[in-house]
Amino acid sequence: MIIEVQGVNFINKGAELMLHAVLQHYKNGENIVAANLRCGNFKQRADAGLYHIMWADIVRAPITGPVLDSITRVVPKVLRQRLSLVRDSEVNAVLDASGFAFSDQRGVNPSVNMANRSQRWKSQGKKVVLLPQAFGPFEIKVIRDSVLRILDHADLIFARDRISYDYLVDLAGISDKIKLAPDFTNLVTGQIPPYWNPKSNAFCIIPNYRMIDKTTAEVRDSYLPFLETCIRYLLERGIRPFILIHETKQDYQLAVELQKRLQQELTVIQEENPLYVKGIIGSCSAVISSRFHGLVNALSQGVPSLATGWSHKYQMLLDDYLCPDCFISNQDSRDEIVCKVAKLIDEPDRGQILSRLHQAGMNLKNETIKMWAEVDSVIGAN
Repeated sequence: MIIEVQGVNFINKGAELMLHAVLQHYKNGENIVAANLRCGNFKQRADAGLYHIMWADIVRAPITGPVLDSITRVVPKVLRQRLSLVRDSEVNAVLDASGFAFSDQRGVNPSVNMANRSQRWKSQGKKVVLLPQAFGPFEIKVIRDSVLRILDHADLIFARDRISYDYLVDLAGISDKIKLAPDFTNLVTGQIPPYWNPKSNAFCIIPNYRMIDKTTAEVRDSYLPFLETCIRYLLERGIRPFILIHETKQDYQLAVELQKRLQQELTVIQEENPLYVKGIIGSCSAVISSRFHGLVNALSQGVPSLATGWSHKYQMLLDDYLCPDCFISNQDSRDEIVCKVAKLIDEPDRGQILSRLHQAGMNLKNETIKMWAEVDSVIGAN
């Protein structure tokens, strides 16, 4: 069976980690995982263990998929096998791992493009599964209509939190193919990079530029002062945190601006390997994250964490891990911020958080195993 994974990339470490989760699940079976030519470059796909789908998925292309596919037939089979190339017509199932794309907050294009693709995939007889991700809200008509088309043509859709599930049900009604499952990267094992000393730089800060460009002016203007308050308190406690860049040059620029505010340098880690990113986070004593998968990486490894975020997915994730009180608003007072940061450090609060994470983590990993069993049953994978 040839399975296409889409909605992933090699820029966002969370998106890349979802790719690794798919590859990890299918690594021992008689299945091939492939990606189209928009996903990274040839070397990145090859290094990850992906096959290459031999035509670019351009929704408005004047040449249709079947015509393009016929063009690829001139490539000899022996060469395709040697280069790990597959034709679009050979793909049996498509797994979408977009994370958070189909929502008013992400604009019209992701939903419209996915609606067109899912309709084409279904007409070709392919199975279509949306792996656990956040959805909604759907107040914009073209997005509502597009998501309805996606739901019509998908065989299975997993919302990764109750609010996302409710958005889908409110839109389309209760359906056997709309299900609830946790973020599926919780089964991926991180790796400690050779340069990293787990005993040093134990408190991790993960910034997110989306707190600047996806929020109100009040939230945007208070974000860097909030991070500064957290770090200054840690320094007062004799704890020197480090900053981990989870995505983009813009996140790095936040780290630069933050150090200017602090008037001192902190260690800044920019790691390209998402498995190393997860390994670094797993070695920490605590995390303050504004990146969703930075938070998943911490919670799924039992690392006490605080989160501040720009959509409902952050609070819902903390609820899943039995730590709803670990959400922190960057508009809270200094006393409120300091009190919550202290809970990551001081007993008995820290111990209670660890206990809850251990309990929830085991349950959520079991739910992910069940999710994969359902996916395999629907697409017919071994």
